[in-house]
Amino acid sequence: MKLFIAGALLAMLLGACVLPRPTQNVLPSQYYPAIEEPSTTLLIMLPGIQDSMLDFERSGLVDLVHEIKPDWDMLAVDAHIGYYRQRSIIDRLREDIVGPAHARGYDQIWLTGPSLGGFGSLLYACRDSNKQVDGVIAIAPYLGERAILKDIDNAGGAANWQAQDAGEVIERELWACLRDTPAAELWLGWGSEDRMRHGNALLAELLLREHVFNRPGGHRWDIWIELWREILQAQDDPARILHEGFGF
Repeated sequence: MKLFIAGALLAMLLGACVLPRPTQNVLPSQYYPAIEEPSTTLLIMLPGIQDSMLDFERSGLVDLVHEIKPDWDMLAVDAHIGYYRQRSIIDRLREDIVGPAHARGYDQIWLTGPSLGGFGSLLYACRDSNKQVDGVIAIAPYLGERAILKDIDNAGGAANWQAQDAGEVIERELWACLRDTPAAELWLGWGSEDRMRHGNALLAELLLREHVFNRPGGHRWDIWIELWREILQAQDDPARILHEGFGF
């Protein structure tokens, strides 16, 4: 099934006052090599709707990953909203980014991103029929509009939910995949005042408690950076997380 932009998602994106940007035949990317070799893990970073691939460096995430995961390579991808509107985001990621990375022989390939980038990361993991992606770190991901989230609430949570007519097709597809557990390992973080918090809390019910992080704050880079810090540290020390910030 080709990706399309659901009406509700498109309304949200247009409401964000994002100017159109042209797409390219090959997704542009920025490579950040590991500071320790050999590197066998690649972290692919997808931006939020109002961000560019360079914001991962500007925000301090690149330095943070170098600090906590010095043997990880990173690849920031200019996966802007134009590719979602064009319905080409999944194909471009597969052909230009994930496929070539897998061919290079990485032992682990991870996707991450905030907001729209988190949505794209989760959707790609759900479409990853070749199982080339090992994990996703979704930070405050967009997970659908009110109709689909209310339908999940009415079902008693995502584990009990069965797709009917509520929401858009792409929202139902994503939630059905998340309910049935994609092959990739999922980690999730969001701020307690984030406008995406409803969908994020519903997704949290499907995940391992140790893979879910919540802290005070809204839909902002400073909150996202601290969530990435906690998640990256927890991956190296899972025993440390029965976690004071777990408060929803």
